Amino acid sequence: MSNKLKKLAVIPARGGSTRLKDKNIYPLNGKPLIEYTIEAVIESGCFDTIMVSTDSEEIKKIAAKYNLIVHDRPARLATSRATVVEAMIDLMNGVPEHDVFAYLLPTCPLKTADDIRGVMNLYDDETVDSAISVVEYDTPVQLAIIMNGDSVVPVFDNLTSGLTNSHYIKKYYRPSGAVYSSKWNNLKEHKNFFYGNVKGHIMSRENSVDIDDMTDIMIAESILNKGQQ
Repeated sequence: MSNKLKKLAVIPARGGSTRLKDKNIYPLNGKPLIEYTIEAVIESGCFDTIMVSTDSEEIKKIAAKYNLIVHDRPARLATSRATVVEAMIDLMNGVPEHDVFAYLLPTCPLKTADDIRGVMNLYDDETVDSAISVVEYDTPVQLAIIMNGDSVVPVFDNLTSGLTNSHYIKKYYRPSGAVYSSKWNNLKEHKNFFYGNVKGHIMSRENSVDIDDMTDIMIAESILNKGQQ
């Protein structure tokens, strides 16, 4: 059962960013972005070990403030081309083995301790290989189109068949980006969170805001300020 599994949580936060400078420490309502995830992970009480993986001295200082273990991410894995999974596999090769490995992105700052517990509780089913957080698509994927120059090409048949009301629209979900987790050996073998028996915990759209640019910052701040009213 999940309370018997030894769990490692890693918060990956490289120093550079492409669209928003120093994104992982950008002040969201006056607090560095990464601190929202750190505090939610600690509050969840789900993990035996919590680490921050980074190449940034400033982020290392924040991790130290919370007495977290720091993984020095190699420069080759701290570029915009390096994937998070590549960096996490590198980390796993240098730390004691746990039963469950999880990484939680600081760019999804509004996830709560309950969201994290919702994912980790899925391991109460001993057959689960991986568990992630998911969120419903804001717009039905059946309405997707491709633009070929200025020509509109529907991706699905719904538009051409006129099946666009909710009765004909099936709900689709995507990874929210908040929590990815897997049994240790499953992730080491496949280097992917979508092999085997994968379970998903549905998060709210508000908690799933993903920070990519200043527009996302404004949306997140609006949600935070609304909650404080």
